[in-house]
Amino acid sequence: MRFRRNHKFLNDKPNAVSLAGVMFLFLFHLLTNSALLLTEGTPVVHLPDGSRARPEGFSHSVVVAMDHDARLFFQNQQIEHAKFRQELKTMADQADGKGLLLVLQAHRGVKYEKIMRFVALAESAGVKQTWLATQPGMFE
Repeated sequence: MRFRRNHKFLNDKPNAVSLAGVMFLFLFHLLTNSALLLTEGTPVVHLPDGSRARPEGFSHSVVVAMDHDARLFFQNQQIEHAKFRQELKTMADQADGKGLLLVLQAHRGVKYEKIMRFVALAESAGVKQTWLATQPGMFE
């Protein structure tokens, strides 16, 4: 007894629509899950947890980042401590009577003594107040 076969093997080429769909999903995955994809060579700074408190009363502010090796990054460029002190001095001289606020985005692994040395350097350049940036909580 012979059984009739009613199916055919599909050996067609891959469909362009399904290939495009897979590529769009891959692109979406890369864009949403990779923060390093959009940064240009600067190291990632993981801020410590904290609140959303913001300083008030300052007309001029400067933001500088410090990575886990205590290297400084100002305006997306690595900068030496001495050169940054000169930059701070000129900015503090240009600020009005309220003074200059320095916001330090220090990596959570940086030792406290390195942060305090940096704060002392900023105060010697004429900075009135230094704030340490923190990562706000999820529901704040």
